[in-house]
Amino acid sequence: MNVRTVLIILLGLSGSACAQPPGDGTLDSTGMEAAAAARAEHIVRANCSGCHAIGLRGASPLPSAPPFREIAERRDLFVLEQDFAQGLVTSHPEMPPFHYRASEIDDLMAYFRWLEREGLRP
Repeated sequence: MNVRTVLIILLGLSGSACAQPPGDGTLDSTGMEAAAAARAEHIVRANCSGCHAIGLRGASPLPSAPPFREIAERRDLFVLEQDFAQGLVTSHPEMPPFHYRASEIDDLMAYFRWLEREGLRP
């Protein structure tokens, strides 16, 4: 196989992996942004979904924890990204501090951008 064939195969495989949607199954974009959002889904399911609603619908398990879609809608995502970089700490005693690697923050921001975009759709 030549290099071009290998690249086409790899792109096809990564595209099929990207087609797996985060959250509630409504992500329909492909590419690096979708792959990042899909990786972030694992992070938010493991660390956040016990308190926050992480998808496009549904209530948060902890009523005082805002759904992520509302955070994406209300917060400046640039500021949220800085908060993640500094170690996300809130004044809510129920929420533990979280510290993420730069690559994880990139993925989380892709997830929040996805929530923001999808929330704007009619």
